[in-house]
Amino acid sequence: MTTHFCVTCYGLSASRWTSFVLASNPRVFVAHGTYRLDSIVKGSFDAERPIGKKTANFDALERGREAFSWVKSASLKALYARYREIAPDAEAYGNVHTFVPAELYTKSDFDEMSLTVVNLIRNPIGFVDCHNTVVSHAQQIEELGQHYATMYADRVLPRLEALDVLDLERYVTAPDRAFLLSCFSVIDQAEDLKRYPIPLFCMETLTSDAGYLADFCRKVSGFAYNEATLERFIAQGAINNHRSPQALREPNAIRAAWPPHHRAAFDVLVAQSYGRVFASAGYPLD
Repeated sequence: MTTHFCVTCYGLSASRWTSFVLASNPRVFVAHGTYRLDSIVKGSFDAERPIGKKTANFDALERGREAFSWVKSASLKALYARYREIAPDAEAYGNVHTFVPAELYTKSDFDEMSLTVVNLIRNPIGFVDCHNTVVSHAQQIEELGQHYATMYADRVLPRLEALDVLDLERYVTAPDRAFLLSCFSVIDQAEDLKRYPIPLFCMETLTSDAGYLADFCRKVSGFAYNEATLERFIAQGAINNHRSPQALREPNAIRAAWPPHHRAAFDVLVAQSYGRVFASAGYPLD
């Protein structure tokens, strides 16, 4: 019986690495994000790693958006039919980071698909720090810079004004706006965690524990994976470094290094409002 799966994810959670891990079983077709649909099955993990290690890595912002318009507008039936056309001999078909939960569950034909769905998440402090860097890098690409500027004006600023919990006169620079955008991306994740009771897998454990990774692969695809192969993926590490190799990795250290007004914004917007949500997902913020 053919399996259809979807690993929802907001990105910045080793999702491309995870896609290559799943695709290491030749019976499994995996698409990633809004890259070309065959970018994983016709791609090369080893060839991509040098690209992902570059300090200025725009691959996810450029090549990673090649199929954006079609993927986001297509029905799920059309999307999975295209997967089968690309890999007719596969026995499991799915994607990683192509949708966030709210996108997937509001697709008009979701209830007709019988999908195996899991949600890939990471520590919200690390996510905000990484997302902040991505938004800052995006300013160098005109289309994306405008995209984030519009998102801030249309979606973030009205929510901030409605909440009325920050002195917005302290948040006027481009880095301030990037940080607040990142906080609201985490808030959207928290709202999804509350609304959709999907099985969760944590990036930090997925990329370090072969047994946990094997359980994930079996849950998603229905197939057992060779743990020695999974150990090799773990040893090689993630493909993309969205931050510099010198960037802090430990959540408390990251948080302590933020400017005081950024820390205050995170505490008010995320930790105080959604601390219980993230604690229940394995990420205490107190």
